[in-house]
Amino acid sequence: MGIHVKNYLLRTSVVVAAASVMLSACGGAAPVGTTTASAGLYEFDEQAAAVARAESLGHACVFDGVEVRYDFPQARVDGCEQREDGTIVVMTGPENQPINPSPWYAFQVVAAEPQTVALEVLALERGRARYNPKVSTDGASWQDIEHSKSDHSIYFSLDVGPQPVWVAGQEMFGNDDYWQWVDGLAREYELRRFTIGYSAQGRQMPALVSYGSGDEWLVLIGRQHPPELTGAMAMRAFVEEMLSEGAEFLDRYNVLIAPNLNPDGVALGNWRHSTGGLDLNRDWFDRSQPEIAAVHTYLQQIVAEGGDLVYGVDFHSTWRNVYYTMPVDYVARESTFSQEWLQRLGAAVPYEVEEQASAAPGRGIFKQYMADEYGVHSVTYEVGDETDRGEIDTTARAAARVLMQYMLER
Repeated sequence: MGIHVKNYLLRTSVVVAAASVMLSACGGAAPVGTTTASAGLYEFDEQAAAVARAESLGHACVFDGVEVRYDFPQARVDGCEQREDGTIVVMTGPENQPINPSPWYAFQVVAAEPQTVALEVLALERGRARYNPKVSTDGASWQDIEHSKSDHSIYFSLDVGPQPVWVAGQEMFGNDDYWQWVDGLAREYELRRFTIGYSAQGRQMPALVSYGSGDEWLVLIGRQHPPELTGAMAMRAFVEEMLSEGAEFLDRYNVLIAPNLNPDGVALGNWRHSTGGLDLNRDWFDRSQPEIAAVHTYLQQIVAEGGDLVYGVDFHSTWRNVYYTMPVDYVARESTFSQEWLQRLGAAVPYEVEEQASAAPGRGIFKQYMADEYGVHSVTYEVGDETDRGEIDTTARAAARVLMQYMLER
């Protein structure tokens, strides 16, 4: 019985080296923090980078004819071993610390012969067993799998064979997927599609702009935290509803859509942080990370050219559905904006709409930045990790319709 344990502390240097190889192949990194037009689609070869990264880490774990693979984009494995009872333990460790203890994992399992394999996903260091496992045979269609949890581990059995089976903490939606999505929207709705900036490792950050007739702007951002997939689902539904049903709204308002602010973290299966080692949603005042600096530069350009930032929505995931807002007395301009929108949303959907208002001066959160930098309200739109996917879609689409109507009446 084989034992295979990798030192997860090697991960940071490995991913940087792998990214450097890909950047060299592409002719070097693009300027960081700039806003440029993108002539083509996504230019970073994620599969090649993933293979290089996996080879540097040992490529795969193999135990008695069962192979755990992590040579694809968004994969996250930081060690593996086989216990005496035959259970294969897949470990995931934080990219750096301190960090929110919410470990992401994604891998494939292949066996020479059909069999049932016992698996444990173990979160190292301070990690908690947060994300319930999902499985897929094609990497696109996912389903829940029966499992149990302890504080740091998730246990389940998996039927495997020569056909790879994907296992991940949530459904996967990667950098290539974002570019295909924004390109499709740009073509269908005649939007401007461009690269709003570049990540620390040189990955493009996609963005769309829908231009209205005036100078008022709505700002929509997402995926600051890579594993928060339910927030990404909500943002896609929200944006699609706005574009398909919002002709009158879009005639008046300009909309900036920046759905993937942490493409390095998405590709590398990060728990939460950027490859700069920071939580991007704590960097909006320091702007030390190129991803945040790029968006800030674009917003500053809007204002410098006479634009009026009216509202912002930042999509995330947490343990439950909740909307984090600024207190009504913190921002004088349209002080009840968020509350009135969310009250209307609560009346429009058969689900609870929970609001929590708070201020955190100096903490570097997007909604705080919008309040302090531009004097406007915004919301952190949080979706529960295990919220029913139909509910996510229904609520997000209703949220878009209600917000558009409210903004048309203001």
